[in-house]
Amino acid sequence: MQQPAQKLSLFERFLGLFTVTRPGEGRAVALFFLLAFLVLVAYYVLKTLREPLLLVDDPAEMKSKAYATIAVVRVVVIPVYGAVARRVDKTQLTRLLTMFFILNLLVFYALGRMGAGIGFAYFVWVGIFGLMITAQFWGYAASVYSVTSGQRLFPVIMAGATLGGLAGPLIAGGLYERAGALNLMIIVAVLLTATVPLIATCRNAVPESARGISSLPEPAPHFMSGLALVARDRYLLLLALLILLLNWVNTTGEYILAEFVVQYADQRMLEDAALDKGELISGFYSRFYFAVNALTVLIQVLLVARIFRWVGVRGAIIALPVLAIIGYGLIAFIPVLSLVRIAKIAENSTDYSLMNTTRHALYLPLPEAHKFEGKTAIETFFWRLGDLIQAAVVFAGLHWFDFGMREFAMLNIFLGVVWLGVAVKLGREYHNKVQYA
Repeated sequence: MQQPAQKLSLFERFLGLFTVTRPGEGRAVALFFLLAFLVLVAYYVLKTLREPLLLVDDPAEMKSKAYATIAVVRVVVIPVYGAVARRVDKTQLTRLLTMFFILNLLVFYALGRMGAGIGFAYFVWVGIFGLMITAQFWGYAASVYSVTSGQRLFPVIMAGATLGGLAGPLIAGGLYERAGALNLMIIVAVLLTATVPLIATCRNAVPESARGISSLPEPAPHFMSGLALVARDRYLLLLALLILLLNWVNTTGEYILAEFVVQYADQRMLEDAALDKGELISGFYSRFYFAVNALTVLIQVLLVARIFRWVGVRGAIIALPVLAIIGYGLIAFIPVLSLVRIAKIAENSTDYSLMNTTRHALYLPLPEAHKFEGKTAIETFFWRLGDLIQAAVVFAGLHWFDFGMREFAMLNIFLGVVWLGVAVKLGREYHNKVQYA
């Protein structure tokens, strides 16, 4: 006897306003949405703290040095992560990584209470935490969903991450003066603890019809497994180059912004000696991150799923390099804080919405090892390799070639053109892989 067709729930009909949803998918989407929201709230609270902890006593150039240090630390982190990833299932791996970072926060809290200077180390740690925790989340989601269901549902799940990114700076800005940086770390530790039981629940809620089953062979284990995967695979190499260029451009832009913010804070303190530099910088970045994430929410909710339907992943991948070329073109000719702020808000919000969703979707047609070890290698080591190169270029530009903000903006225009070429090539490769997934 034929089984009656399953009907969409009320929530699934609501999701249908934004993307195509099938019966039984709503609960898993809601749980992944919640998990993404909590992870990004935690990240953005911690991220908002890093600038005042570092920049109060150090120049903006110290950010470039911190980014370079992160790249070096990743060389150690990747093989350790790969060794653990090959020995435990992916649900347990996600739990272990989360608990490891919770322990790190407790250590920073204890050191801070003892009066140790944690600004530089904390900045480096946040860079590692932010990339690894988000790469792990999206690798986990990509291992659960099939290519077709992931393309449909990732934009909605990403909206949870986007809303978390919006809430994080608000929480940090509202509690920074009352609670202080150290107590905010404890609050985030509690928040991350709440995500641990959600991890398995999310996977179990995904219906069989939406799950991915990869028929592609898994590569043999290797000491530097993630980096070895990238070295052997043309598609992953293109992805690594895309990420390197994306972060090189973005981090140079962050340096440009930080330089203007420090100048702004110094000018305000000259006008009023009672002002606190840390609060001025924290206040600026709190408002900046809120604006970025508010625009990110609008793009994510209203545009991303539609862009995927109109031009697909292949078309979406070129949007950010085009926007970066335009934004830094304007900065090169009008180097003022207000314009830098607007350009960075536009760049970052597009990155955190459309580009983020597109990046994670690029892993959907790949085997499981590529989704975890390959993805983590790309989005940790190669991401921070862009920082390392950027730090060297900033140092050389400042100390050897007497670069100003205009010259750094013009460099970003050139890098944006190269990035666009890589994006076009990767889009073609993705299209070919999807045909055989």
